[in-house]
Amino acid sequence: MGKVTLQTDLCLFDLDGTLVNTTDAVERIWVDLCSKHNVSVDKLFEYSHGTRTSEVLAKFFPEIDNTDNKAAYAFDKSIVDKHGHLVKVIPGHAKLLNSWNKHKWCIVTSGNQVLAGSWFDNILSDVTKPDVFITAEMVSKGKPNPEGYLRGAELLSEKNGLDKDSVKKVVFEDAPVGINAGVNAGATVVGIASSFDPQLLYKAGATYVVKDLTHVHVVDGDKIELELDTIDRE
Repeated sequence: MGKVTLQTDLCLFDLDGTLVNTTDAVERIWVDLCSKHNVSVDKLFEYSHGTRTSEVLAKFFPEIDNTDNKAAYAFDKSIVDKHGHLVKVIPGHAKLLNSWNKHKWCIVTSGNQVLAGSWFDNILSDVTKPDVFITAEMVSKGKPNPEGYLRGAELLSEKNGLDKDSVKKVVFEDAPVGINAGVNAGATVVGIASSFDPQLLYKAGATYVVKDLTHVHVVDGDKIELELDTIDRE
């Protein structure tokens, strides 16, 4: 394990798997749906983590009518209603996110407003919700497309009087597809090893990988200078 110091203008965070561990809750709902439609759970899980529900439904359940994203909304809401009690925070989230101004960071999630809002209302109530909050329905293309992260960086740049084309940004992500999106957005990417093997995150393009957010330390909250306890790349 090594130590790395980073300076950045903005921080952009994924939500599920990065700030809250929702894997068990989400997978239980997918297992139920796969069972009803005779779909391979293993194949679905190879694709689904970090991907918008609407895109997973389109790929594996084309027979389900998702007009106006109604089926995707119902799916995400069922995660909260049926298994929300299984969701846990990623260690270190509150200390990190409360160390700087809320205009310095944002959320970019593949979850919809119902799902993401619920995690902040119930699980992350010890953190001030950022003004910039990019959810699934706010982008035309989901991760690994960088649209969400580019949009988040643009809005944060406007709030901070920064040039969106030259602004330095760090993306925090737990899933390979999200890491791809961060890389495609031109960001330094910190992988959070909550869901996947650290080496897989490096292979996906992560610049650095940490075990959880207790290994991300704020040296200066105004300039956003961070110190990372990184997992070594093999």
